[in-house]
Amino acid sequence: MKLKICILLFTFSMIQIFATGQEPDKIIINNKEYDLLNNPLEKYFEEHPDDHPIYGNKLSEFKQYKNGEQMIYFSTSNSRDYIATFKIENAVLSLVDLTIRDLNSEKENFVSVYKKLFGDQKVILNYSGILVIPTGKLIKAANFGYSSLHEQYTLMTINNDMVVKEKELNKDDFIEFKFRQFDQYKNTEEYKIRLKNYIQDWEESKKSELSKENTRRMSKKEIAALKKEYEQPPTEDYINGYFFAVDNPDFVIVDY
Repeated sequence: MKLKICILLFTFSMIQIFATGQEPDKIIINNKEYDLLNNPLEKYFEEHPDDHPIYGNKLSEFKQYKNGEQMIYFSTSNSRDYIATFKIENAVLSLVDLTIRDLNSEKENFVSVYKKLFGDQKVILNYSGILVIPTGKLIKAANFGYSSLHEQYTLMTINNDMVVKEKELNKDDFIEFKFRQFDQYKNTEEYKIRLKNYIQDWEESKKSELSKENTRRMSKKEIAALKKEYEQPPTEDYINGYFFAVDNPDFVIVDY
């Protein structure tokens, strides 16, 4: 219970501190489009990097940016640099569109690049995980990641692109599901690597922040405050609260 309270307090404080929510992918179910609080293409792009619309090799218009000839800027509200649209039809998850920001427009307009990347072929995602689809009224908006809270959710368990379970959850049941999923996430190798990297990043940040190069123009008072900030490493509760707020372990299959 203590951990749950710490995680909830951390999550709500993160929501207040960070000012950038993420534009979600979309999913079509029974001809109605919903936001999708997962990003199934991220795993696909890890296995098929050439298919990535920005960092792959298929779209020639991005060569000048990848070669460093010109800077490319994307909205901080879309760290993926794309918006994917999926569809559930006959209990199968499929990709039906992929859009990126139009580099020729001063506005943040999006254009489809699906045909350029995939032509008429069907994309086999090989996705397995739990999709989270908010279907109810927005209760609490949050300008951080996918942290907004809704009255109702649809959860779908997917196994190699096939829907094997589907259920409606209210907000309380959804929160309980998130805690169960996170508890299982902590037992995975992905979590252990994530934790190790987080601690290493903190130690490297401490070394850099307290270096002579970084502090040589600081006052004694500023240096003392910085040393106090790095006096103790982050606690396990703090790190778990951070992970709970920002991570999306959709690959962890739990009951709901």
